[in-house]
Amino acid sequence: MRIPAPQRPRIWIHAVSAGEVVAAVPILRELRHRLPDYEIVFSVITPAGHEMAEQQALPYADTLFYFPFDLPWIVRRVVRQIRPQVFVSLESEMWPNLLHELKRQGAQTVLVNGRISEKNFERSQRFGKGLYRWMISNMDRLLMQSAADASRIRTLSGVQDTGRIAVIGNSKFDQEIGRLDAEQVKELRRRLKLPDTAPVFVAGSTRSPEEETEVIAAYKTLRHEMPDLCLVIAPRQITRAEELSTALQSAGFTAVRRSQIDGVAMPVQQLILDTMGELANVYALADIAFVGNSFPPVVKGGGQNLLQPLAHGKPVLVGPLTASIRSEVALAREAGVAFVVESGAELAREGMHLLRSAHLREEISARALDLIAANRGVSARYAESIAALAKRGDAALAS
Repeated sequence: MRIPAPQRPRIWIHAVSAGEVVAAVPILRELRHRLPDYEIVFSVITPAGHEMAEQQALPYADTLFYFPFDLPWIVRRVVRQIRPQVFVSLESEMWPNLLHELKRQGAQTVLVNGRISEKNFERSQRFGKGLYRWMISNMDRLLMQSAADASRIRTLSGVQDTGRIAVIGNSKFDQEIGRLDAEQVKELRRRLKLPDTAPVFVAGSTRSPEEETEVIAAYKTLRHEMPDLCLVIAPRQITRAEELSTALQSAGFTAVRRSQIDGVAMPVQQLILDTMGELANVYALADIAFVGNSFPPVVKGGGQNLLQPLAHGKPVLVGPLTASIRSEVALAREAGVAFVVESGAELAREGMHLLRSAHLREEISARALDLIAANRGVSARYAESIAALAKRGDAALAS
């Protein structure tokens, strides 16, 4: 990894994968507005995160790179090379050696959009309490999504009266998800070769064959009562598209892959979305939406981005495992716009209830849009806190 020596004060922002990049982008946008004279470098861990950052973060960041291994001799060299005034980490990313080295070399450190799942909290209480206290002691601010997250991080820190911990909210509500008007929806249907008026079931970010088996079974049940219902299914890893195509074929469906749609005649009734960056808009076509990584087995506690369908005013169904998006799910359930289902059979029952009632879907649409609007503005508060730390770092350097 070669990053040029800084020509201006520098902020280093780190996100793990695609989901954390999505959370970081609204903060980046606000930060670029507040600190135009600062250089922003952005790191990720996964290839999916790198691809998402290339699409969404690079308009606001100067450099994109892969995060280094958290080994003392590596992070010492990397921090000396980057020389950030402020290091910003997203959600639950804390690396002990890096944080120690950042503080040793004089950087300000902050966790934003912070969250600690119940599972990770219990595990750290049993096995890693000392490590967590050491990591947290090297952070200047811990800015959390919810009061529960703040309470957990406060307990792990061992310092109950610290002013370093605050509840700010979830920056994902500030995603720029433009609602499509009727003409844009019609055009998107045409590009995807879906029938003009058929209802659509969108299953987004599915993570495993087991989960997709539940979704396909639910779709098959729904089709018994609604034969023209279309399915758009978007696997989280697009490399699994062929595997998913085989599963749909085994269930009696002929699925078309989005990447191969140009040579296909209309109409398409089962579509595999095997492209990056399209799912957020495709949710606009949904009559009902399922958000994946929520039926077992799940990754990182379960859950993906349910704010994308809500931003289009769509009712959202999720499985029972959603630890990584628990705050969003709690708000959406309280607003009556998201519904937890325990199995594919329950997904079919709840989905049919929603599909049968256009009036109910209209009510949910209004409530979903109100929910999104009411929670906007969080990213500006995160950016203000980062900017304050940057100015503190400038003052420390000047003295």
